[in-house]
Amino acid sequence: MKTFITFLIGDFKNITRDAMLFGAMLAPIALAIFVKLSIAYFSEDLNAMFSFSIEDHYPFIMSFVILLPPFMLGVMAGLMILEEMDDHIMSYIAVTPVSKSGYLLYRLTVPMLVSTILTIFVIGYTGLVDFTISLLPVVLQAALLTPIIALFLAGFANNKVEGLATGKAIGIIVILPVLTYIVESNWTFLLGIFPTFWVSEAFMKSDEMTWISHIYVLIGFCVQGIYLYLLFKKFNHRST
Repeated sequence: MKTFITFLIGDFKNITRDAMLFGAMLAPIALAIFVKLSIAYFSEDLNAMFSFSIEDHYPFIMSFVILLPPFMLGVMAGLMILEEMDDHIMSYIAVTPVSKSGYLLYRLTVPMLVSTILTIFVIGYTGLVDFTISLLPVVLQAALLTPIIALFLAGFANNKVEGLATGKAIGIIVILPVLTYIVESNWTFLLGIFPTFWVSEAFMKSDEMTWISHIYVLIGFCVQGIYLYLLFKKFNHRST
């Protein structure tokens, strides 16, 4: 426990000193403020000028917005792992009682917990949809994106600079679920190979068709489990 507290203190110092990591931490809060203010400002004008009611699309907007906190925290965690690999910190930790697995558990679990809290905050603060207990499985499913993103960066990028570029590139998986909303086609289910698809779909169905939402959550957890297993193997192979 003392070791994990030491890690937390060290991470806090690193995040406050690194503008990029600090920005990634604050980005979900800034996002929530932006969404709340922009929708409040433009909703009446859109309705008056184009007879477009943005309120009908609140669930879709939030199904996209809730993907951003776990994505940002995942990128942040991945960059921290890459930096520590470059500094050979992981090699030192591997021969301590904490071990590499204990370090990795901490490095992935803490950002995932923070991501869960921030996602709930974003939902509650924006007020576009009511946060109920039925949304909790979807929030937890979204939070699992954090270790997936982190392991992907740590497994495929060679350094922090490459990790940042890779993080920007895979940001497309956050945008892809938008296609399922604007394009009516049975082929959109092919996007189910991406874990963000199931999070977004489960969120949009959580209010109207709860049982379908639960099925999507279950499938999503299975897809995420496959990703985590493969990425863990990739990371372990690389780190050894």
